Amino acid sequence: MSSTIVLGQLSSFDPDQSIDNISLKQWTNKDGLPSNNTNSVFQDSEGLIWVTSYNGFMIYDGERVDSYDKNRLSFLKNDGFYNIAQGHDGVIYIASNGDGIVKYENGLFSSYKPRGGTVPRSVRRLFIASDSSLYIGSNHEGLFRVMDDSLYKVEGELFGHAMIRSITEDDNHNIWFGTEGGGLNRVGKDGFLHFGLDDGILSNNVLALLYRENKLFMGTAKGLQSMDLGNDLALQEIPILEDHYINTLLVDHRGSLWIGTEAGVARWIPQSAKIEWLYSKHDIDLVRINGLHQDEENQIWMSSNRSGLVQIKGSKVINLSEPELSSTRINMIHESWDGNYYIGTDGNIIDVYDGDKINSLKVQTELHGNGIRDIYHDTDGSIWLATYVGIIHIKEGKERVYSELNGMPANDFRRILKDSKGNFWFCTRSGGLVKFREGKVLQVYSNGNGLESNFVLAVEESANGDIYVGTFSGGLTIIKPNGDCKTHHVSTDDSGLVIFNVDFDSKKSAFVTANSGLLYFDGENLERVKLQSDQRSNTFFDLIIDDYDHMWLTTNLGVLQIQKSNWEEYRAGEVEHLSYFIVDQSSGMNTEECTGATRSTKLSNGHISVPTLGGVVFIDPFSFDRDVYIPKVKIRQMIADDEMINIEEAKIQIGPGTSRYRFDFCVLSFSSPDRNQFKYKLEGYDKGWSAATYEGTVEYTNLSPGDYTIRVMGTNDSHVWNEEGDALTFTVDPFYYETTWFFALCIIIVLSTIFLFFSWRVAFINNQNRELRKVNAELDRFVYSASHEMRSPLSSILGLINVASLDKTPNKEEYLAYIKNSVERLDSLLQDIVDHSKNARTELEITTLDLRQEVEDVIEGLTYSENFPKIEPIVECNGDGLIHSDANRLKIVLNNLITNAYKHHSPDDVSNPFVKVVIDNTEAGIKLTIADNGPGIPLEEQEKVFNMFYRATHKSDGTGLGLYIVKEIITNLKGSIEVHSEVGKGTTFLIELVDLRN
Repeated sequence: MSSTIVLGQLSSFDPDQSIDNISLKQWTNKDGLPSNNTNSVFQDSEGLIWVTSYNGFMIYDGERVDSYDKNRLSFLKNDGFYNIAQGHDGVIYIASNGDGIVKYENGLFSSYKPRGGTVPRSVRRLFIASDSSLYIGSNHEGLFRVMDDSLYKVEGELFGHAMIRSITEDDNHNIWFGTEGGGLNRVGKDGFLHFGLDDGILSNNVLALLYRENKLFMGTAKGLQSMDLGNDLALQEIPILEDHYINTLLVDHRGSLWIGTEAGVARWIPQSAKIEWLYSKHDIDLVRINGLHQDEENQIWMSSNRSGLVQIKGSKVINLSEPELSSTRINMIHESWDGNYYIGTDGNIIDVYDGDKINSLKVQTELHGNGIRDIYHDTDGSIWLATYVGIIHIKEGKERVYSELNGMPANDFRRILKDSKGNFWFCTRSGGLVKFREGKVLQVYSNGNGLESNFVLAVEESANGDIYVGTFSGGLTIIKPNGDCKTHHVSTDDSGLVIFNVDFDSKKSAFVTANSGLLYFDGENLERVKLQSDQRSNTFFDLIIDDYDHMWLTTNLGVLQIQKSNWEEYRAGEVEHLSYFIVDQSSGMNTEECTGATRSTKLSNGHISVPTLGGVVFIDPFSFDRDVYIPKVKIRQMIADDEMINIEEAKIQIGPGTSRYRFDFCVLSFSSPDRNQFKYKLEGYDKGWSAATYEGTVEYTNLSPGDYTIRVMGTNDSHVWNEEGDALTFTVDPFYYETTWFFALCIIIVLSTIFLFFSWRVAFINNQNRELRKVNAELDRFVYSASHEMRSPLSSILGLINVASLDKTPNKEEYLAYIKNSVERLDSLLQDIVDHSKNARTELEITTLDLRQEVEDVIEGLTYSENFPKIEPIVECNGDGLIHSDANRLKIVLNNLITNAYKHHSPDDVSNPFVKVVIDNTEAGIKLTIADNGPGIPLEEQEKVFNMFYRATHKSDGTGLGLYIVKEIITNLKGSIEVHSEVGKGTTFLIELVDLRN
């Protein structure tokens, strides 16, 4: 088997490299796009990527996708958008299907309405001419031009009602436009020209136009052709694209023409007339390509009616894979003295690659699927192989196996080294390190015999002849030419530490790659190297130093390039972490996972070969001259308490009382946007820059009034920092009480207060005296009323005693009954006075009460009262009836109201006499209703029933304090009471009680 492959210097979209040697990245509705049916893609002057679709349009900044449709922009009635153009003044115009043109200026979207006419509702194509005119290609109304904000229709019989699909301009300022069904047209100083089928146009459906170097390229429904504008408008067809439906055209920075078709994307190289097709890659189907755009980093973006948004990047590496190789699982690439590359895989075949073609060399010894772990091509033409069945020596077509059967300490060999003295060193997984020469084992270094572990993966010879040995859990051992051994450890316990490879730098120090990370050995100590965090889990396999002293570190997630300057900064202590650039699938690797625990090789031409699980990757370090593009940094939006702030305004004022401030920003580099990093600083708040972060957002809270400036710097995946970055200044307005004038007013108020204090104090004392006089008067009234109320029963008692002493008849029981009534009345009065005093003086004691039970207890206590047998008690409880309140006070209220209802009832005067208590649980507490159908209270008396010592009727034998105390208690419990009564129909008390636990 043989195949031809050319290695050469790489650059983005190199015409000499295959179109398949590119990398793709896709965005779909799973990544934030509202639809996979996209119509166009465009990068504006700030660096933002705009995408149109039939479900709105989007802005992508590398951090987030913002979507806009009729739900977000109220002036829209439709969601279909075709094309985007940006004027020389920075204004962006978006062609819509049903809403004319959407204009974006100073951070605001609006419906574009020029003077002198109405923009067609359905606009297919927009184009900004060199004179700043805006050309509008409608769907079915022809071509329009806007100049100085005035709209004119470009008149023409052949295209007055045509669908305009493409527009461009030549060096003579002629405007060319293609139509659907109306052919190709030109308007300019020389008048109007039309080209149709009779003029040699392949199709009247001219879908894409591109002008370059006096040639007009036309993509039609029947293929691609060009028109030489300097040679009598001669037409030329590109035959290989005949009958292809071509939607869009693009010339990249290397002069290649990219063609987007229904079936895929093609690249035509005019210099060689070579055409290559790409239909799919990495499971991304490139179908119905209708938009192509090259961004500032020379990456090509494609919009597709099916595959969403696709980014194409030129590969920086060469991949060697199946079918050229016998297997994609590569273990080793060995460059021989004869210039060939010997490639070891998991199979029984050695692939021999001479830089042009590959030949296969079959290994006769059965390897049982474990493959070839290392290769050494000796100067005598023989080949040495490290395998898991032993060391295989192939010479003149014959194979000899060195294993346990003929003196080897193990069969599982991983590494071969031939030192400067001609000795071979073989690493094993279980038998230590073997020193071998001329078919004999000279010495075995093992655990307890020079080494601290029998598991050996790495062996290298230093410039002074020392042998460096890397082990599993046994540290790094150095074997001197005299046989002395010394082992170095990272820590006191290196259990689990696997050293994969050792590589020397020009200073005779060594880099050690291990499962725990990158280590550096300065001749005495092993120390860990702190790499820049990539938020991913990396395992490091090998390190190669190229001809420019840059380092290439192979991992399970790609190859890390560490620049010499970055390493020197790190060693000098100028930075805390060592930064790097990642080479992976985004850089063109077929598979970013390097083969675990294997070596890479620096080739004689300066390139680096890396074994991967997807084949061999060749890296040309020269192609990674990446310190050129400084990415733009932009603050995208500011949100204050969930309100979007227009950051395009000249002065940003944030109202007082705002608590949260969020800033979203981005690095406008799309080579690997997930690796862009930021540093930010809020001047007026932060003392310095933040640490580098991958998060493109920051939030602040409770900023004091004043002026602030948020500054952001950023870097792309190459760690090239844009230190100027972007800045946004804003002002947080104070409350009125935080202003200078308010402080001045406060001083005036304080002085006035001091001035008025004495007058107020005098007035207060006078008022207090008046209040004391009022209280004394009320106390006098209370004492008078109370003494009058107490004197009445006492007078009755004295009178009865006198009458009884004069009466000689034996009526003492009658007199005693009268005296008892008077005493009970006096006792009731005293109890009411005590209750009133307790309510006014004692603190509340909150407990949990069951009001239904309390009501039933009161009713039960009235069982032997006069009216009880005649009156039906009704108790309803709607809820659990529980409340947290003062039990003693509520019992007074319930006893008073329910007792009054029974006591003052006239059960003989009504049918079905009742006393009804209803308990309702409410959100605040309890609603209590106590109703009867007794004689009622006259309307004019109802307002007085809660007054002290007031009796609604002369028939009442109460103290007149009961309802007064009830209202005082309910007020103290933060409740309310109302009375509703009608003479002859009854009385209802409505009480609202608050749950005092709340």
